[in-house]
Amino acid sequence: WGILDGLTLLQDRDFNRILIQTVSLEIILANSNSGLVRRIQQRLQNIEHWVVRHILREANLVVDQIVKMVFIDLDGVNVDMLL
Repeated sequence: WGILDGLTLLQDRDFNRILIQTVSLEIILANSNSGLVRRIQQRLQNIEHWVVRHILREANLVVDQIVKMVFIDLDGVNVDMLL
C-alpha cells in the first residue's frame, strides 16, 4: 500500500521519473494475482520513466529504522505540511 500511496502522491505532483526500491518480489512480477500489485502496475503505466528494484530486507534495515523514527516524531503533526 505504501508504494501505491507514494505513486499517487508523486503523480499528483507531476513527477515523471520514479525509482521504487522494495523488498517485495511480487511487485516486480508482471503476472501477479494480487489486486494491489495490478493497481500499482496500472499506475506505473501513466509514468514516463520508472524503475523497480528488488533489495534484500537486510539491506533495508537502515531505511526501516529511519521511517520508524519519522513516524514516531510525527505523532500529532500535520504530515501534509511536510510534503
